[in-house]
Amino acid sequence: MSFWTSGSGKPLSGKPEDAFVGDFTVIPEGTVAEAMIKTFLTVEKVNKYKDTTERYLEITWKIVSEQFKSREISQKIKVFAGSPEQIDRNLNLLKLIMQLCSYKPTHDNAPTDAELASMQGNVAVIKIGEWALAKNDGTGMMEGNHIREVHKSGSMALETGVKSVVTSVPAH
Repeated sequence: MSFWTSGSGKPLSGKPEDAFVGDFTVIPEGTVAEAMIKTFLTVEKVNKYKDTTERYLEITWKIVSEQFKSREISQKIKVFAGSPEQIDRNLNLLKLIMQLCSYKPTHDNAPTDAELASMQGNVAVIKIGEWALAKNDGTGMMEGNHIREVHKSGSMALETGVKSVVTSVPAH
């Protein structure tokens, strides 16, 4: 095998778009973009800070509209735990997404990963928000994105939001 053999099997191009790491900056608050469901599955994750296991549904959205194209944002849908109001809101969100994907459940149980996966590839309009949290070690802030809203594809004008100003939390 040659040193110049591609690990992925794709031919090596030497082009800038194939050579540079993608943009990982936070997408501005209020951005509206078309996005495709890349993955949709049930997650069970140990929360080491609370010494519990969290269970939720998670969608990875891949932006398909021009600005921020190919960027990914995860959305947690917490239908298994929380206050009754939180669970209701999340069940309504799940039902909304299923309707947007023309998916009709065939039973009254939680959807299986195979059923969730059947919605992969569907496109919707997402409204993106920003989040910021103080780092546990007090050295600054962590920033990221979350999904504020999900709408039918083509139902809203696409727009770029405005970057939130993040201020650090004073040390105690």
